[in-house]
Amino acid sequence: KTIETQTKHRVCVVYGALPSDTRREQAYLFNDPNSGYDVLVATDAVGMGLNLNIRRVVFLSLMKPGERGVRESLSDSAIKQIAGRAGRRSSTYASSG
Repeated sequence: KTIETQTKHRVCVVYGALPSDTRREQAYLFNDPNSGYDVLVATDAVGMGLNLNIRRVVFLSLMKPGERGVRESLSDSAIKQIAGRAGRRSSTYASSG
């Protein structure tokens, strides 16, 4: 909400506990160039099977809530999976190498 009130951007949101239909709808809105949504705020759930047209991934933190409220580090493989959302071959922003 802060991003939308303090910038010109409109935001979609994806997180693990979001119902799958809602998650798919958020991905659809984010991918649709005519929807007006141009920022995606997400947890590590973004690395789990969504095809997204992402140009850039920015991490606010490399920690996530763990069991009993104890924060834990994202694994190296999880970080690579999340960061790999940007520039995928089928993406509008596919990288050339």
